[in-house]
Amino acid sequence: MFRLPPPSASARLLLAAGVFLAGEATGFALPRLADAWAGVAGILATVLLAAYGWGVRHLGWGVLLGAGLLLAFRTDVRRMEVLVAPTNGSAPRVLRVEGPVTLRTGRNGGRHAEFPSSAAPLPLRVVLPVPDGEPPPQAGERWEVRGRIAHGPDGRSRFARHTLFVRSPAHARRLPAAAGDVARRNWHRLGEGLARTLGLGLGWCGELAGLNRAILLGRREEIDPARRRTFVDAGTIHVFAISGLHVMVLAWFLDALLLRLELPHGLRGLVSLPPLWAYVVLTGAHPSAVRAALMASLCLAATAFGRRPDARCAWALTAFLVYGLHPERIFDVGCAFSFAVMLGIVLWLDLTDRAELHVLDGHPGLRRHAGDFAFSFAAWAAGVPIAAHVFGRVTPGGLLANFVVIKCAKPLVQFAAGALAAGGFCAPLAALLNNAAAVFTWAMVVVSERVAALPGSTFEVRPWSLAACAAWYAGYGAVLLLLGRILPGWGRVAKRWWK
Repeated sequence: MFRLPPPSASARLLLAAGVFLAGEATGFALPRLADAWAGVAGILATVLLAAYGWGVRHLGWGVLLGAGLLLAFRTDVRRMEVLVAPTNGSAPRVLRVEGPVTLRTGRNGGRHAEFPSSAAPLPLRVVLPVPDGEPPPQAGERWEVRGRIAHGPDGRSRFARHTLFVRSPAHARRLPAAAGDVARRNWHRLGEGLARTLGLGLGWCGELAGLNRAILLGRREEIDPARRRTFVDAGTIHVFAISGLHVMVLAWFLDALLLRLELPHGLRGLVSLPPLWAYVVLTGAHPSAVRAALMASLCLAATAFGRRPDARCAWALTAFLVYGLHPERIFDVGCAFSFAVMLGIVLWLDLTDRAELHVLDGHPGLRRHAGDFAFSFAAWAAGVPIAAHVFGRVTPGGLLANFVVIKCAKPLVQFAAGALAAGGFCAPLAALLNNAAAVFTWAMVVVSERVAALPGSTFEVRPWSLAACAAWYAGYGAVLLLLGRILPGWGRVAKRWWK
């Protein structure tokens, strides 16, 4: 008879995070109840207290579900407050410049600046007129503006980016810089300097320089739209979103560097944390990068305190932090994709560890290639439903293309890190290392083009329903459970046979 093993502590924590996220998803699916969120909270509290008095067990799951539900309701209410309050454009609003500023010239010759910002949980694109002779907005600055928010048709989510149009230069005022604003501007200038360093020696091919900056610093605005389409068709567009792959490779690079300096294993984890988070801040602190850095920090901190890192616990705690502080990120496709792919990888690695699949221990090269392909497969399988639901696209060719991307990522980061380190004292060396990094960028481009051109490597589908996505993940989980039952025995037999 097939029986599931009792869940471990990390498995229970993983399930708790899933219940919490299910509560948030349910709350966002019931927007009509959002205005009555205080009453719903009272009803839930009464029901839970009554159940506690009756001796009902496992009330913790109900508390987690209710917490996610109420957070979603409160976030929806705050969103509506942002959209409804300033409809007449008379109420001033303080906004921060949260990204690169683009200057454009209008038909009448006037200039206006466009930059990303946010008001409470709602992301905004701000369009602000700039008077002649006045400096444009800079990243990190705070502005007091008056304007109207254009809702705009968008079927993706209620938290899609809206546009705030400022009436005239008289309705915008630059606020005095605070200590935090100065720090943000300094980080922005450092990022600009690093971007210039990554372009040294690549004047002969501006596209490769732009791709290097996009891959390593997340500056995706430099990618040609036709090239972007190629990476989408090949299923490798994620390489331009600073996420788990980038943070993982950087953490591996830092660990290898500190190992050469003969630092103790526990101390290496603590020393790696500041540069890891500095990289996340420099690249814009995107949700997927924050997720990856939080998970890496928890695992590195565990080694520093003599504990064994548990990826499942790290994933669950990160999910609580990210979606608990910012429930609206459940609509962020990049964040959801990052969490789903990482969970697929974590479960796959946990399965292989328990299965005792050590038949290739005597062949490190073959074992490494097999591990990279399994890594690519787990990531692809976990990301299929999200890509099919949001973009209506399935890319089987991504299995092959992502295998090459993983192989190219490590040397690309190594050479680029060397170029950034050499940029301050030896420009020719930095140029040489940039060209070496560009070789691996070129390999990614060529493989993506070849894979995208293969018949059946990518095809459009009717966007999957949430039920279809749930069915895929249920099937994926069932396959992992089944393999977890049968692979340990196979691994022991194969190990004896291989010897």
